[in-house]
Amino acid sequence: MIDLSNYPNLTNLANSLGGVRKAALNKKLLERSEESWRTITQEEVVSLEQQVPYAKKIMNAYVTPTAILYMNNHALFVIPTRNLIWVYGSVTTMRMNFIPYSKQHSLLALSRDGEYHNLGLATTGGFSKKRPCDAAITELQQVIAPSKPGIIFGYSDQVANAVKSNFAGVVQSVDARNNGQMM
Repeated sequence: MIDLSNYPNLTNLANSLGGVRKAALNKKLLERSEESWRTITQEEVVSLEQQVPYAKKIMNAYVTPTAILYMNNHALFVIPTRNLIWVYGSVTTMRMNFIPYSKQHSLLALSRDGEYHNLGLATTGGFSKKRPCDAAITELQQVIAPSKPGIIFGYSDQVANAVKSNFAGVVQSVDARNNGQMM
């Protein structure tokens, strides 16, 4: 992981989220976090340092036009927006005796390395019609889409099937749209 002490805004964000801590229980998460920081260029880190004070908090993530930052068990992750492919909401219904008693709404992001990132979780009642991820996706789109218009926002079976069957083709399509080419 990069030395955050050279970047006071990033350090302040990490500390406000509980701080990065090395503990016996999160070694694998810390390794994954360090891998995520290796995907970001020095220029992007400098840009991110300037953007962090104005980052929009969406669920558990902080979103800038350059990257998305989120904390997972005291490990700070970064997803450069150039690596984002798909952002969507997922709903899991909890049932007891076939009766729904709770719904968990997860905001998920798929990056070009095929890894899914959970950017936030909201819980509603079992019969609730609320969809908190829809508002979060709209907010994310407002921040990221102007600089990366090719990213896919929202869930559809068509996109899910395309990701399963031809992930490389979906990545290529998103890259082409980000570069102003139509596919």
